[in-house]
Order: sequence, then C-alpha cells, then structure tokens
Amino acid sequence: MSATSKKKKASSAQLKEYDEDWKNPMKKPFLEKIVLNIGVGGGGEELEKAVTVLEQLTGKKPVKTISKVNVKEFNLRKGRPIGCKITLRGNDAERLLKRLLIVNNNKILQKSFDNFGNFAFGIDEHIKIPQTDYEASIGLWGMDICGRITRPGMRVKYRRKRRTKIPRHHYVSRAEAQYFLKQNFGVGVVKKLDLEYI
Repeated sequence: MSATSKKKKASSAQLKEYDEDWKNPMKKPFLEKIVLNIGVGGGGEELEKAVTVLEQLTGKKPVKTISKVNVKEFNLRKGRPIGCKITLRGNDAERLLKRLLIVNNNKILQKSFDNFGNFAFGIDEHIKIPQTDYEASIGLWGMDICGRITRPGMRVKYRRKRRTKIPRHHYVSRAEAQYFLKQNFGVGVVKKLDLEYI
C-alpha cells in the first residue's frame, strides 16, 4: 500500500470518528460567532463610511476600534478610533457567513485555521458580496472575517464567576474545524486560492 493511500485511509477513519463523536450533544461543534473588521487607520469621514458598510451588510450597529499604542510613523495616537468591527452570533452569523464565502468560491486556505477552532479570511472589495450594491459616496472597502467554532460548555472559561480551565481535548482542532465547515457550509479547504471572475 502506497503512502498516499495510507494517508487517505487514515483521514477517512478520522472523519468517521468525528461523526461518531458528534452524536454526543456536548461534543458536537457549532459556529459560535463571526467578527467583521475594517481597519481604516484614522477617524473622520473615512471611518464613518466603513461603519456604513458594516451597517448595510449586517443591519446592526458596529463599534469603533480604538488604538492601544502610539505609532509615530503611522500618525497613530493612543485612544483614537482607527477602525470598526461587528460581531454576529447564531442564525445571523450563519446566514452572513454563507454570503461571505461565495466571494472566494466557498474556499478557505489551509493556513487560515488554528488548533482552537478559529478561522479567518479576507475580502478585498465589499461589493463582491452578493446583494451588495456599489455606492460612489462610500467607495470600495475590504474587510477581515474571523470565525470561531466551539462546543457546548466553553462559556465556563469566560464567565465572570467561578471560571474554569477547559481541557485540551474539548477544543475544536484544525482538522475538525475544516470538516465542520465542509459538512455545514460546503467549504473547500485549499492550499492556494484560484478565484474565477465572471
């Protein structure tokens, strides 16, 4: 048996293991949230345009991100707004993620995942998102999208009272996160993005 066939056999066995684990409701992962972020580098009119873009996409009000350090080279001062972001959870997050993935032909790079259930990808022009129209007064904006896949019970790590450590096996691994997105969102995980434009 060749090394390639052995590898395929091992990966298929691992996928069956995930399906078996997911029969336990406490082991079945879910999309906890997605965060959309636009970095502007400063405040003023440009920042308001970025805020408008996120409002139109999500129907909710974004929050402005604040600079935490002084960077003289970029004319950044601590405490000043430099961008905006918005967090979506539940059904809103799932619906929007499906729209956002279409921009990259439902593909995500392998290196965009970590070993804790997080993934991220970028969009260079927001008008590529379906159901989004171009407005000359706003212009074109790129954004970062970060998502987190977790299991039930993870809130004990972040709650205010009686926080508890989470064992390593309860986190969603890189391979499991990729399998989850493939099963639930039809995502293809690739080494390189070859986008096709019509």
